[in-house]
Formats: sequence, structure tokens, C-alpha cells
Amino acid sequence: MQRIQEWLIHSAIVVMLFATQGCALLLVSAGAGAAVGVVSYIGNELRVTQDATLNHAWDAANAAMRDLEFTIIPAETHKDGLGGILQGKNAKQQRVQIQLLRQTEQTTEFRIRVGEFDTAANKAAALLFYEKLKTHL
Repeated sequence: MQRIQEWLIHSAIVVMLFATQGCALLLVSAGAGAAVGVVSYIGNELRVTQDATLNHAWDAANAAMRDLEFTIIPAETHKDGLGGILQGKNAKQQRVQIQLLRQTEQTTEFRIRVGEFDTAANKAAALLFYEKLKTHL
């Protein structure tokens, strides 16, 4: 009887892992003195909300682009009072898109997408960009 229960539990865990494939959640510390940001991946997009005004978030995203030596595409980059989109390309000529959405006066949601496909390498590149961005917040 105990083996059957163990088997059912293990089977349920495996089914849940397959059902949530591609939707991993990861807790990431936002740095000393800052709030903890919860990073989630929805498809090929890293999403996190940080304590930063929209203007400060915009400056940080631009600084991270420069630090990583990505080429910014001015014609596809724009910002207003509610958010903005920063478009660029990395050395592999992959599209890098940073979307900023103002949540409150003091918080901004970041949506970071590298490349077109939902791959581990693209997710890792988005996380690397986020880590660089945090140094400017």
C-alpha cells in the first residue's frame, strides 16, 4: 500500500512538472536595501516588478544596454508617461526588447525578451540583462 502511495505522489509530481514546463518561477534578491523581485518567465519573456520610478527604470535599462554593448534601435524605441519599449540587438543579431510598464509612482514592471524562441539560452541572456540592469537601479 505504501509503495502505491509513493508511486502516486511521484507520478503527480512528474505530471505537474510537465504541465508547468516553460513557466518557472525564481526568487531573486534585488540587492541591498531593495525589495525582493519575483522573476517569472512567460514563454520567452522574463517579467519582474522593481521599486523604481519609470524614469529611473528607463535610465537603468539604457545603461544596461550600453554596458552589454547592445545596439539600440532608435526608430523602434519610445517612452511616454505610462511605459516604454527599448529595442536593440546583441552581437548575435538577436532582437533584445525591454518593455517597461509603470505600475505605481514608485514601481515599474520590466519585461525582458531576448531572441524569438523560448530557449534556455535566451532565458539566460534575459536574466543576465536583468542582473546588469539591477546594478543601475
